[in-house]
Amino acid sequence: MTMRSSKTFKDEDLEKWRKIDTGGFGTVYRVFHNKMTTDVAVKILHQDACSSETLIKEANNLKEMSSSYVPKVYGIYQGKPPHENSEKQGIVMEFMKRGSIHTLQKDLCGPPPLPLAVRLAHQVALGMQHLHLKNFLHHDLKPSNVLLDDNFNAKLADFGLSRVTTSVLSNFDQPTGRSGTFKYMPPEAFDLNYKPVRSFDVYSYGILLWSVFTGEEPYEGCTPTLVVLKIPKGDRPDVILCLKQEKDEKKEIVELMKICWDGTPSKRPNFDEIVKITARVFSDHEDGIDAAIEEVKLKLEQNQSNVSHQHHQTNAASLASLTLQENTEGNDTVDYARTIEKEIPAADEAKHLTEKDKANLVDDMRADIIQESTNVMALVEELRKMRMVTGETYSIIEETKTNQDKMREIFRMVLRQGDMVKAAFYDALKKHEPHILNSHDGS
Repeated sequence: MTMRSSKTFKDEDLEKWRKIDTGGFGTVYRVFHNKMTTDVAVKILHQDACSSETLIKEANNLKEMSSSYVPKVYGIYQGKPPHENSEKQGIVMEFMKRGSIHTLQKDLCGPPPLPLAVRLAHQVALGMQHLHLKNFLHHDLKPSNVLLDDNFNAKLADFGLSRVTTSVLSNFDQPTGRSGTFKYMPPEAFDLNYKPVRSFDVYSYGILLWSVFTGEEPYEGCTPTLVVLKIPKGDRPDVILCLKQEKDEKKEIVELMKICWDGTPSKRPNFDEIVKITARVFSDHEDGIDAAIEEVKLKLEQNQSNVSHQHHQTNAASLASLTLQENTEGNDTVDYARTIEKEIPAADEAKHLTEKDKANLVDDMRADIIQESTNVMALVEELRKMRMVTGETYSIIEETKTNQDKMREIFRMVLRQGDMVKAAFYDALKKHEPHILNSHDGS
């Protein structure tokens, strides 16, 4: 088996490796390509899930499904990424600057404006229509697998679970034990003898629609075991949440999601029918798309600016407090200009920080911690030993797919308990992730 494009990417053309995601099949890096003078995404498959055949198959799948709704594939990577001890291989792809629908929801703390939400729904439907036309299943359609370009256009990703529709695949041949995946699986898929067909993806699309228009995760807080029990009994996400705002304008979308997640596969529409509906709905909102995109960009910029401002304020306050304590012991005069120029105390000096200082720093470092943490479960284990994490919470975090999402769950479920927990978390960072604190201290 050979790739349609035999282009191979070597280390000499790649620099500035930054890990952006880790999943069941591999790790994705944002890397700068010197000759192309742009960032690319390099997906390194895990050794236990990777063979040359697996790699080439996924690359060929992506090439076969080439369209406006799938990231471009540039070629195969062969080399030794930074911090790796051996040669690796992977796929070099178009880098999607805006992350995914999932990260957009997190950054906005809710759903995007209605015109953009409708366009996302329509573009995902078009992508799935194209994929099914090529006789492929996605088999893992959810917000984190819908990537966004700089202008928030949607492209389908993570085809590690994709299969030609005529193939026979046992439901648990692949790692569906992740809670996010369970939440998007149709009831019939929990039968061990189930063979995937197109209606699987239609059901997942219905759940994805609900998530896009609410900005929420379906079955929030439920364990995978409970989800597996609830879905076959007919439980579905609460559509009332979709109708909190702009109720009349969302009625057609709500009806679409409900028919897509119908418990009887034969009653679900195909993507040709779905595209007709989403195209009609999008035509009613197309005039508002430019304003919606500008609104989202402005909000994201403001959020980033607020994080940077809070970061600076906390650093200055911590420095002033610490220096005041040092100088007032034997000198009544404090040189504040010199104080602000000093560095934040290094991680090994964290003993000088109060519980409140540590909590404030954790809050201000949130974006860096989510992005850079690689030893998440060690941090959770430290908090569990201090009885700050319950067994159920531990399981939910452990079953979450990526390190970034695990860390978001820690902030959502654990650290909101107060300053004492945040201070303990800071100490755990000092022990297991000192590079994050060191980077923060020097910023």
